[in-house]
Amino acid sequence: MGLMNKLRDKTHIILIILILAFLATIIFEWGMDYLGVRDGQVTELGSVNGQEIKYTDFESQVNFAIEQQRQQTGEDPDENVLNMIRDQVWDQLVTQILAEQEIKRLGITVTNQEILNWVYNSPQTLPDPIKRNFIDSTGQFNMSVYQQALATKTPEIQKFWAQVEEYLKQTLLSQKLQSVITGTVRVTEYEVLQKFKDENIKASFDYVFMDMNSIQDNQVSITDSDLKAYYDAHKDQFKRDEAAKIKYIVFSDAATMDDTISTEKQIKALIKDFRKFNASDTTTWAVVNDNSTAKFVDKFSKPNEIPAEVISFLYSAPKDSISDIIKAADGIHMVKLLDTKEGTETFTNASHILVNFGTDTNAAKLKAEQLMQRIKSGEDFAKIAAENSDDPSNKFKGGDLGWFGKGAMVKEFDDAVNSAAVGNLLGPIKTSYGFHIIKVNARQSKEFKYADIKKSIKSSTKTKDIARKKAEDFAFIAKDGNFDEEAKKLGIPVVDVPNFITKGAFIPGAGQNQTISKFAMNEKKGSMSDPIKTQTGYAIYVITDKSPEGYMSFDEVKATTLLQFVKQEKKLDLLKQQAAEIKSKVSGDLNSLKNFNPGLSVQSADTVSIAAPSPLIGNDFDFNNAAFKLQNGQISDPIRTAKGYYIVHMKNISSYDQAKFQQDYENIKTGLITQKKQTITQDWLAELKDKAVIVDNRDKFYR
Repeated sequence: MGLMNKLRDKTHIILIILILAFLATIIFEWGMDYLGVRDGQVTELGSVNGQEIKYTDFESQVNFAIEQQRQQTGEDPDENVLNMIRDQVWDQLVTQILAEQEIKRLGITVTNQEILNWVYNSPQTLPDPIKRNFIDSTGQFNMSVYQQALATKTPEIQKFWAQVEEYLKQTLLSQKLQSVITGTVRVTEYEVLQKFKDENIKASFDYVFMDMNSIQDNQVSITDSDLKAYYDAHKDQFKRDEAAKIKYIVFSDAATMDDTISTEKQIKALIKDFRKFNASDTTTWAVVNDNSTAKFVDKFSKPNEIPAEVISFLYSAPKDSISDIIKAADGIHMVKLLDTKEGTETFTNASHILVNFGTDTNAAKLKAEQLMQRIKSGEDFAKIAAENSDDPSNKFKGGDLGWFGKGAMVKEFDDAVNSAAVGNLLGPIKTSYGFHIIKVNARQSKEFKYADIKKSIKSSTKTKDIARKKAEDFAFIAKDGNFDEEAKKLGIPVVDVPNFITKGAFIPGAGQNQTISKFAMNEKKGSMSDPIKTQTGYAIYVITDKSPEGYMSFDEVKATTLLQFVKQEKKLDLLKQQAAEIKSKVSGDLNSLKNFNPGLSVQSADTVSIAAPSPLIGNDFDFNNAAFKLQNGQISDPIRTAKGYYIVHMKNISSYDQAKFQQDYENIKTGLITQKKQTITQDWLAELKDKAVIVDNRDKFYR
């Protein structure tokens, strides 16, 4: 009975992992006809090379992913996460179909004998989703239970083995496809040796860095002939794919006041059940856990863990009282205070006004002192914060920093606040961020146990439909009219995307949107799109210019990227002379340079490698190529990098360990082969997708 129950649990819904580990983890229901044959109405969500992706299959997998997300986070996914899930599922389905089509095209097959050999002769090597059905209480594979299951002929067990057979067939097909794609992967001994050296040769050195940015623009002169010479010598830097320039308008589908009111009504309708909420009676928890994105946890929370708007209610509320609607940055709340207690940690609530150093520290300090004097003279702290603070995260909240514990702020700020009494005005206090004027609002150590019905304000279907309808109406009118004039009549700004966009590029306001990209690449100049769903609403695009594949002209890049490149070259040339002069002054070690230039900074890097470089230098190929060839005690010639010049004094560099290399050889080789296989597989898949005819109608199904 134990085995029967175990198999019954597994055969209710068994998930199959398909395609390649290198491609993606593709999850779908056992028993699903993944080729798309379903009873009932066929609705085409999209297709891949003519093979249909049905809405029902897509939605089934999306719902499964949503449920997994809900179990992991304890919350329902918001609109952004939901869109991300849909994108991931879509990509997995496209990948799955492309792989299936390639398996068929290449004539890859799996025989029944291959499956039987695996099941009967090598059960210990079966995939975990199958093998774990036969793991005993000690965590070991139980061969006797496995053989008993093979010999059992009940319909339920036979169904299980039929599903196992299909799983193994897909696994073997995937493995054979993987072998075709990556069968030519090879790793040379030189590659293994270089990887070993990158990770194991450690160096400690002192260095001087001469930053290219230390050369001012007015110290270099650039002529048209300089620009033309650089352009001719580096023309490949200005190569471009087919590109388009676009402009667009957006009909926002953001949540409206009606959506906010509707959300508030939904929460208020729960108040009767919320009054019955009792932390010690789990049967009353459903009103929160079924209706809130903040699931109830029976514990006390510290003030810095609670939204500021909620904590304001809790401080003044008697036990068991329920708040009115609370609007906070993270959504709408209705909370019930269950209990309070004195905690072991003290928290402070404070507000501040920040004055950044800018380019003149003295001027910043003077400004902070003047603001301090205005507050002391009676002007409103919150008003001055809104008008003058350089901290954008809270300036329009009166500079409110919320509640924070000791050590949460930088030391100077923390010391000042914790040594002050409530009500004190402090400052200017200097920290690494600038000068602060601080107002200590409150201090206490209470902790709160509370229940929270919280909902995010989301756009309703009605709001989205209205935005879509407005966009469709505009598109209909503008097709026969003037795009800019029609937008002006409605008071909607037309946004010109300043740069050319290429296939698959990031599109301002829309991200990497395949629909927009395809429109821009496939249509001609002057074409206008149908409404396209974007992150912020329904957008309509117009192609304002097209550029074929080729090279950007000299005139196109002369005043922008070309000028920047030549300016960098000129600065590096000038810096090279300075670096050579500094090198000539070195006597013994780099610290001797301070006699020549007291302002020169000598820095140290301790026990770094090419694989784990100094964070101040980074993984710079030019630097590594020169520095890691130095011998102990050697001082380098000036090393040119894209950022400037380095002079390095090698203090200690470890030697190559042949014995350790031989010991690590196979592990390094295996890792490099895996990396290469991943890269080849990713490139293979990208090429398949690029050549495929993929129809994506999701924007017509999800508003």
